[in-house]
Amino acid sequence: MRKPIKTGVLVGTITLMSAMTSALNAASTTTTAIHGNQNIVAGGNVTVYRGLSVKQLDEYRKLILRQDWEATKENPAFRKLVRAAHGGKDVEQLNAYSRAKFWEDLSNFLDKVVQAEIDLQKLWQQGNVGEELKAMIPKIEVARNDFNYDEVNRLLSEFRDKHMNLRQDLAKVDYLQGQNYELQINYTKAERYYSKAAAIEDENPFYLNAHAGILWKMGRYPEAELLLRQSLAIDEKALSPEHPNVAIRLNNLALLLSEQGNYDDAEPLCRRSVAIGEKALGPNHPDVATWLNNLALLLKTQGKYDEAEPLYRRALAIDEKALGPNHPGVASDLNNLASLLHDQGKYTDAEPLYRRALAIGEKTLGPNHPNVASSLNNLANLRYDQGKYDDVEPLIRRALAIDEKTLGPNHPTTIKIRNNLNALLEKKKAAK
Repeated sequence: MRKPIKTGVLVGTITLMSAMTSALNAASTTTTAIHGNQNIVAGGNVTVYRGLSVKQLDEYRKLILRQDWEATKENPAFRKLVRAAHGGKDVEQLNAYSRAKFWEDLSNFLDKVVQAEIDLQKLWQQGNVGEELKAMIPKIEVARNDFNYDEVNRLLSEFRDKHMNLRQDLAKVDYLQGQNYELQINYTKAERYYSKAAAIEDENPFYLNAHAGILWKMGRYPEAELLLRQSLAIDEKALSPEHPNVAIRLNNLALLLSEQGNYDDAEPLCRRSVAIGEKALGPNHPDVATWLNNLALLLKTQGKYDEAEPLYRRALAIDEKALGPNHPGVASDLNNLASLLHDQGKYTDAEPLYRRALAIGEKTLGPNHPNVASSLNNLANLRYDQGKYDDVEPLIRRALAIDEKTLGPNHPTTIKIRNNLNALLEKKKAAK
């Protein structure tokens, strides 16, 4: 009988990072985090944008966590979020598959909205903002916070028609329109406007990377690679080859190459990213842990387990110290290391790591979170490989119960775990 399928493993992704504001733009080189309701100062002295409030974001998160179906009908603001995430459709109009993935998709969309707000903060740091654009920003803010992307597009088009001579502001407007279409999952139009912004500001890595990112999503890898290499060269020249921004550019380029299976070219970029981070940020910085994990994953993918293991262990140690021993990021590190050991047949070493990752997830996310189900499934796969079939069944049954409740019975992950359980039961039946 076939082995149960691994599902939902919290490993296997290289983290794509956003660079700090380039010194080319005469702005601070510190990363800006968005927490809602924080003013952005454009041109050095003018407050222009607030974004979604902490209170509103928290409310959305709580409704998603509770899977409050009533709110999708009765809460007007939440209903607008639902429509934005599903192409203008209300929940009643969704097919069975979309409903099965509803809460997962909604959470992912809200993550994209928050990231868009972070990137928007960086946009206002790309040189001065003209008075005409400043005057329109409050209207854009209202429309974005209302998830009324059609109105945002209308405002931006109106500005472009009236102010074709404002070159620097037009780059910002084109970027905004690209971002707006990206949130609407209209990548063709998003690419068109990101491309226009990058053509106006062709020496600014901020715009070049935005264009590269959408090309990447569209699978146009050679074009994306060219832009990422151009951004890297600009930052190396403007900031120095050892600047943290350069490490970020290297990391992102390595990810693109790795996604294409070009590991030979990706590996030295990852190694250089780590080296720069260690020197510029210090050997125990969380960003260094991210880059160590990325390099370790790349090595693991190539079967270089002995080289990957110490990197995973070091990343884990950094995050335990920087984030605390019970942080969800530490749970991801534990799963990374456990998966590597598991793949090598080091079951005794992998088991306590999987169990600790499970315990962290239960404590920080709650006992019924989908990530907890993933950790249960990881542990179940390990016990299966050890031949401990009696231990496997309760783990898979609990994982299945969580996913049926949180993701729905028809979600692809739920179906895979149900198949795992059926395969196990067949195996036990045949063994009698």
